[in-house]
Amino acid sequence: MDNQIVLVTGGSRGIGRSICSVLAQRGCTVIFTYLNNERMALELVEEINALGGGRAYSYQCDMSNLKAVQGLAARLKKEHGRLEGIVNNAGIIGDGKSFLMASDDHWWSVMRTNIGSVTNTCRIMLPLMISQRKGRIINMTSISGQKGNAGQSAYSASKSAIVTFSRALAKEVSRFGITINCVSPGLIDTDMTSDIPNDYVVNRFVNTPLKRKGEVAEVSNLVAYLLCDAPAYLVGQELTIDGGMAIS
Repeated sequence: MDNQIVLVTGGSRGIGRSICSVLAQRGCTVIFTYLNNERMALELVEEINALGGGRAYSYQCDMSNLKAVQGLAARLKKEHGRLEGIVNNAGIIGDGKSFLMASDDHWWSVMRTNIGSVTNTCRIMLPLMISQRKGRIINMTSISGQKGNAGQSAYSASKSAIVTFSRALAKEVSRFGITINCVSPGLIDTDMTSDIPNDYVVNRFVNTPLKRKGEVAEVSNLVAYLLCDAPAYLVGQELTIDGGMAIS
C-alpha cells in the first residue's frame, strides 16, 4: 500500500484514529475527516507525519451532508488525484434511551447520520474508483447491528442496514475491481465506551471467551489487513471482531 491514498471518515478519535495511524505505518497516504475537533485532528496529522511513514491530511466534513461530501471529493481529486481505499468509520451511537423514550428527531438523526455517512461517501467517491478500475471499501458496522442492544435501537438498525447495503453495492461494483467488506467490532476500549457502567461490562463479559474489551489496535490491524493484504476473492463479508461475544 506504499503511497496509496486511503480516505478514513471520522478519523480523529477512537477506532478511526488508530486506523489512520496503522495505515500510515504501512505506507499509505491517509486522508481523514473530522466533524468538530480541529485540535485533535491537527495533533493526529503532526503525530503521523513525525513518524516518517505515510503522510496524513485532515479535512473538516460532515459526512452525513451530501453537499459537504461533494466538496470534499472535489478537493481530494484536485489535491491528490486518486483514491485506492475508503474506511467508512464516521457515526454516532445515540443517547442510550429506550425506543419509546427517545425523541423521534433524535432517533432519526442517528439513522440519517450513520447510514448517510456511508451512502454519501460511496455515492460521491465511487466514480473515481470506477475510473481507476480498482478500490477497496471497508464499512465499519457493529455487533450491535447483529444482536441488537437495548437503548440503541437506532444505532443497531443503522449498522444492520449498512451490512446489507454493502452487500448489495458489492454486487454492483465488483466488476470494476472494487471490493466491499464490513468490520463489526464488539465492545472496544474507546472514549465512546468509557462511560459504560463497570457492572454492565463485567456482566457482559462473564461468559465470553476472552472476558475483556477489545483494543483499538486489534480492530485497526484487521482493517489494514482487509485494505492491504486480503485476497480480492473476499467480497461482501462482515468480519466480526468481538472476543467471542457473538458466540457466547
